Amino acid sequence: MDKEYLNFLKDAYNGGLCNEYRDEIRRCHEDKLSLVRLAMRQQSIPYIATKMHEGTITKEYVQKAFGGFLNGFILNDCDCVDGYTYAWYVDYAYDNGINLDVDVAHVSFTKDVDVIVSATKCPVLYVSNGSKVRLICEGYNNINVKLFDESELIVEDMDASSNVVVYKYSDESKVERGKFCLKEPKVFVKELRL
Repeated sequence: MDKEYLNFLKDAYNGGLCNEYRDEIRRCHEDKLSLVRLAMRQQSIPYIATKMHEGTITKEYVQKAFGGFLNGFILNDCDCVDGYTYAWYVDYAYDNGINLDVDVAHVSFTKDVDVIVSATKCPVLYVSNGSKVRLICEGYNNINVKLFDESELIVEDMDASSNVVVYKYSDESKVERGKFCLKEPKVFVKELRL
């Protein structure tokens, strides 16, 4: 176990992490795949995004420790929902955009990337750590976006058959409507509770 992970554990235990998650971390701390699956639970993502934003755990550490499970690797059933798929994108810097064919995705530390949602897909998208995402809906989508810190979402392309609902957990986050967005995204401000 390295020093940064130990500091994260100390912060997690001293910061009021519930007993259930303490036990989960304790059970799987030697298994990187299990740790990534725990971090990708929908109850965990806001906590992880916040701890990364605070610097408790760094982008570099996540890339080094979990690089094989990022940027396109598909995880299954992280929330114990049979058939649900998950992906975590950290500092995604490839020329092609992210084809979002999973049910839950977390985009962090990623600038100027297109996130393309296939027709009829209804994913949950978490955007954190200063990421800037251009959302492109291919039709009949119902997308739930959770926006953290100073991250930005541009709903670039959305037809009238689709819906984008955004929950902003920071006053510094931004939502814009792009030139091909035919419908206003619904934006709600929420209090972040960890």
